[in-house]
Amino acid sequence: MSRRGLIAFYAGTASALVILSACSQKQGQAAAEAVPPEAQKPVDVEVYKVEPQDRSDRLHASGMVAFKNETTLSFNAPGEIETLTVDQGDQVTAGQVLATLRRSSVGADAAEADLVRKTAQQNFDRISRLFAGGAASQADLDNARVALERAREIVDLTAPAAGVILRRDAVRGQVAPAGQPILQLGEADAGLVVRASVSSTDVTRVHVGDLVSIAVRGRPERAGSVTRISPKMTDGMGAFEVEAKFDDGSDLRSGEVAEVLIAAPPASDSAKSGPVFYIPAISLIDARADQAMIYVIDAAGAARRRAVRTEGLTDKGVAIVEGLKEGDRVITRGASMVRDGDHVSIQKG
Repeated sequence: MSRRGLIAFYAGTASALVILSACSQKQGQAAAEAVPPEAQKPVDVEVYKVEPQDRSDRLHASGMVAFKNETTLSFNAPGEIETLTVDQGDQVTAGQVLATLRRSSVGADAAEADLVRKTAQQNFDRISRLFAGGAASQADLDNARVALERAREIVDLTAPAAGVILRRDAVRGQVAPAGQPILQLGEADAGLVVRASVSSTDVTRVHVGDLVSIAVRGRPERAGSVTRISPKMTDGMGAFEVEAKFDDGSDLRSGEVAEVLIAAPPASDSAKSGPVFYIPAISLIDARADQAMIYVIDAAGAARRRAVRTEGLTDKGVAIVEGLKEGDRVITRGASMVRDGDHVSIQKG
């Protein structure tokens, strides 16, 4: 075969191979596209079958244990911290000296500083005598005391009440401006409380004096009562702070998480608004205010995204007042792994 014939032969063979390869790729893609959704591996999930229930008379809320009064302590003058005798967790008594500071702005020199201190002391002594005789007011006495404190070279930081040091924000030798936080004190006399967040829908059911059950992990449950309901919604939270007090909190620590059940009967108009269903909180894939999204399994075994309206979290679960009907199968575990239309395999929990 001539050189020109060989070239034509090889060119024809290459073209045929390209055409066959392209046809094979198209057939493979068509076969892949032809796989029905039913043939895809279903997602393993657990479900909860919806049944109507009576409205719960207890609201569930999460909160934090804290001292009723947590006071930040600071010096009212700038200077260098000379002593700092306490640390986080220490128990202190009322009037105990916790730290001292050497002022940095008493006067231009030692003589001037001494004169300022003597003048402030004389003025305080004079106002004290006048106050004792009824010729000076409490405000006059307080002002004289503050002026005396500011004139002293060494300033004491004392505990305003007995309690425990919750935090230390400074060290010995540190130069601190006036007003900088040095210590935080949890005042024992005021006791511990739990502050929990309650939704705007549920807060209308809560009243001062309502009984509560408080549970902290690893500790026995204890009883208490609602002592305060914030009149203002917490910024960015869409909820109101509810404070509850309990009798014995000696085994609890500020900052621990607490679960609170509040004895709060349903609102008077709740019974007229139709049935209520309770589902596990893990079912919610998105929740804002009283709106949420869940997945419900349809008759074909596929997950379907559905919007529902909630009425708060109770001891029975999340209350659903719109969007569900009796017999619906709501996905619980695995809800975050499915998409709308995915086929699922129901597993037993």
